[in-house]
Amino acid sequence: MLGRPFWTLATTFGIALTVIAADPVAENKPIPPNVQGESFTYEENGKVLIAIDATFEANGAHLSAKKIRLNSVDGTVLAEGDVIYTTKNLRIMGEQVMLDPKADLVVAKNVKFGRNPFYFTADELRLEKGDKTMSGVRLWNNEPQKYGMSLGISEVHFSEKDNWLTFKGVTPRLMGMPFFYLPYYGQDGYRDIPYELHLDTGSRDAQGRYLRTTTLVRQTDNKSLWLGALLDYYGHSGFLFGPAVKYDNRKESPQSNPWHGNFQAGFINDGGTLELDAFSRTPGRSRSFATGEISGVTNNGIEITGQLYATSDPNFVRNFRPHEIENLGLPQATFEAITPMAGGYLSGNLVAKVDNYQDVVQKLPEVRFDLLETPSALTGFNQRSFLTATYLTQRPSESLPLANFTTETGSNAAWSTARLDAYYGLSYPITVSDYLTFKPVAGVRATDWSSGLNGSGNTSKLMAQAGFDIEGLATGSWDLKADKWGIDGMRHTIRPFIQYRTLPGANQKVGELALSDRNVALSAFREIDLADRPDPAAVTSTQVARIGIRNTLATRDTENGSRELLRFDILKDWSNNDSQLPTAASDIQTHLRLTPANWVTIDYFDRRGKNSSQSVETLQSIAFNSGDYWKATIGLFEQSESLNPAKQYWMQGEIRLNSVYSAFVNANYDSLVHAFTSESIGIIQHIGNSWEIEYGFYKRVTTYNDGSLGLSLRVRLFKF
Repeated sequence: MLGRPFWTLATTFGIALTVIAADPVAENKPIPPNVQGESFTYEENGKVLIAIDATFEANGAHLSAKKIRLNSVDGTVLAEGDVIYTTKNLRIMGEQVMLDPKADLVVAKNVKFGRNPFYFTADELRLEKGDKTMSGVRLWNNEPQKYGMSLGISEVHFSEKDNWLTFKGVTPRLMGMPFFYLPYYGQDGYRDIPYELHLDTGSRDAQGRYLRTTTLVRQTDNKSLWLGALLDYYGHSGFLFGPAVKYDNRKESPQSNPWHGNFQAGFINDGGTLELDAFSRTPGRSRSFATGEISGVTNNGIEITGQLYATSDPNFVRNFRPHEIENLGLPQATFEAITPMAGGYLSGNLVAKVDNYQDVVQKLPEVRFDLLETPSALTGFNQRSFLTATYLTQRPSESLPLANFTTETGSNAAWSTARLDAYYGLSYPITVSDYLTFKPVAGVRATDWSSGLNGSGNTSKLMAQAGFDIEGLATGSWDLKADKWGIDGMRHTIRPFIQYRTLPGANQKVGELALSDRNVALSAFREIDLADRPDPAAVTSTQVARIGIRNTLATRDTENGSRELLRFDILKDWSNNDSQLPTAASDIQTHLRLTPANWVTIDYFDRRGKNSSQSVETLQSIAFNSGDYWKATIGLFEQSESLNPAKQYWMQGEIRLNSVYSAFVNANYDSLVHAFTSESIGIIQHIGNSWEIEYGFYKRVTTYNDGSLGLSLRVRLFKF
């Protein structure tokens, strides 16, 4: 804040002038020791001291100007010509500054203040009795430039009494040209701007030219709550509108229980050309979507999380809100609450279907108690258990018609069942030596379904497990130095391991029970331990094993203690009868990550078939990162499976050109169709640490759209 240093300086001036005025002989009056100058003269019979090329210092404040005029009668100070006023937190430059301690007033003309590279200029800065007013304000990046980026405001006023900040005539300019105008804006005090505005504009073939907007307004009676709306216009499709809500108390009440969440929904009566979706269906004219999430902790320590994604048709988000795609999964509603209890955790989980074209197994709901691995009454043994009760239901959808539904689930119709599931197990960790650990495992799992597939009645399944986890450890160190690569010594760690389970009873009831959890990604290994398998009906193998080796090569690091140079893991699973895998023995998976220097990372993942000399799936990338200045990633994803072949290249890059500008480029290329599936390129410009405007232009090309021009804009507030 500017007020207090100014008043300190002005008061000190007043004291100095009083001393001067006490001497009736102007020519012999002493010059105050904290006033320095090239020459001194007196006017108005010694009542006014004129200091040329002068400076004044008092209480950490410093004032310098070509001419400083000190009036001993009214106590005013007038500084003119190349005026510089500095305090610990502030620096103001201007043509003229007037201080009047009696009137509690400071007026500065044609001022520039701030610190490199961010400056404000104003025709006038006025501080009166705590109130602050600036007129003719411009915000600049680096030194003011006619053709740079600036923010103009005709007047800024802050009322100390009302704690109210107002702006009039807000106009941002790019290359000297205005591109937005806000006639008036007001808010409560020096807070972040209580408005969030997201803009996106461009053109699409089916929807026409569009302007997408999302606006949120923070509520004055609840600083954590933001209310707003979605309002879009599409030249061919019409208007899209809906509510938007955000809640976040993590900044407002950091000591209280944190809560944050959001919700937004949109509806449109689509008057444009309706496109067929992936299932060769035409959506209706009335189209809508809703998304939301919530996360928080109650006063008694219950953690709550939830997510919602509902949409009228598969194409809605792609057509109208494509930037949401990266944040979305399957359309469904989920809710979970969890709390510590009796040395374990009690949780409730809800999964609900919210559309008619995706396949979702609903939990309506599931209640579960987990006792984590803890010492048991038996000396040296650890115990683990859980108990769950849930109601499961699934129905055929348009995405998964009855024929496919039967293939996937084994059921000829929609099914539902209540399920009770319980497990209890023991383990006995043994440290054989510093280089070998061995843990035998045993347990039993009992599950009861109120009904099986195709109208069958109550069904139960009892399974046991016995097995072990064994892991070795070997290390080696070398005093190797390579300053160019940041290497100061090397340490190699190798961890071979084997997990094995025999599962008596797992082959019972195969084909009689509906599956609530199905394997959807062969590149993700399933859980080995019986207690970790989410669906007892999907456990069909009576023997399973996993073997692997983890390797790490590291060096010393002055900041983090150590730095990983190389990571190489190889894993393989085996089972004698997994109904959800094409072969008993799994593919071999390897992962290699090489970081020879802090600024480069090479990553390689490979999935290779059991009897194949070629990779089934690979993911390769090389990333460069110089910290705050530039970063780039080039990668390739390739999958050779006949049902889902893929070969995608991608590139992402961002470079900080200077303290103001950053440039970015993103591109995806599909080599199977010989075309780019998406491209975007743009520039981001930042203004200020307090005030900040960030905008970006981008062009996006996809297989569904031949190109669109977008604009993003973000604004934050400053203090003065």
